Amino acid sequence: MSNLPRIGIDIGTTSIKMVELLPAGRDKWRLLTAASMPSVAGGILANQANLAAFSQVIIKMRKEAGMKSQRVIAALPEEQVSSHVVELPLMSEDEVKQALQWQVEQYIPIPADRAVWSSQTIRKDPATGGMEVLLVAAAKNLVNAYINVLEQAGLEVVAMETELMATARAEVPADYPLSLVVDIGSKSTDMGVVQKGQLVFARTVATAGDAFTRAIQAALGLDAAQAEQYKNTYGFSGDKLNGKLAEAMRPVLNVIASEIKKTVDFYTSKHLGEGLNLVTISGGVSVLPDMVGVLTGMLGLEVSIGNPFMKLVMDKNQTQALAGNGPIYGVAVGLAMRDI
Repeated sequence: MSNLPRIGIDIGTTSIKMVELLPAGRDKWRLLTAASMPSVAGGILANQANLAAFSQVIIKMRKEAGMKSQRVIAALPEEQVSSHVVELPLMSEDEVKQALQWQVEQYIPIPADRAVWSSQTIRKDPATGGMEVLLVAAAKNLVNAYINVLEQAGLEVVAMETELMATARAEVPADYPLSLVVDIGSKSTDMGVVQKGQLVFARTVATAGDAFTRAIQAALGLDAAQAEQYKNTYGFSGDKLNGKLAEAMRPVLNVIASEIKKTVDFYTSKHLGEGLNLVTISGGVSVLPDMVGVLTGMLGLEVSIGNPFMKLVMDKNQTQALAGNGPIYGVAVGLAMRDI
């Protein structure tokens, strides 16, 4: 692993997050700096003008935060990435890549010649003579757009991966039991099963933070900005606004909880004898008041808010400045932790 500092960048729908880390010993990193700014409306693929706009925001963030490193690891948006667990007979890593070369179009929704894909062996079972491989693919035009934006900002892209892979690395230590990490963003909720620190299954659902805001708008007759403010301030607190806010948002959380249950049930039915009782939630929605308690009651599982700073060495000022902001930095921190 390189001992040079590196930047992790999470280009989200509503905000861009960047952190610069320096390896500081076994499974530890020193936080050099962190920054967050509003994202560019429309996304990277919206038009050519947006590419330049994103680059300018990143240049500004890096300058204001005093980031020195030019080496960056970036995340691709989970909802635009195809993840699939492929079952194969036991074979070497070279043989896996050769086998997938001919089979990849069976598992991804885009033609192979328009995709960038990679694979990672997640399970080998000599008893059955089989193995499981996590196949991850994204459209070339998406990957090239991200590289273009970052290179225009003066950065060297040394690796790219999915948001869930990064979140799992930052928030689910290798010594945790079999867990589910749930990252609730603004547009999508990403769920991944993590075993010994490694992502072994992933899926994405469209219900997420914006759906909570829309539910509040409809129920209370508020505009989008007011609804967003009420959501973040009062969350699921039953004693606020006569419980109307929690009541309005509960159907949306019911959908997310149902999808979490489906994910757990699907994975454990495929891997008999493996219990999954721990759920780590991340993203801005995870810190809504009473979110953990309400979701715990719906799931009947242990739910906790992820802490991506648990492996970081931080000074007092950094700790105070970032207090309460951990969940929004999960992806960026996990990216900067990646071996390069």
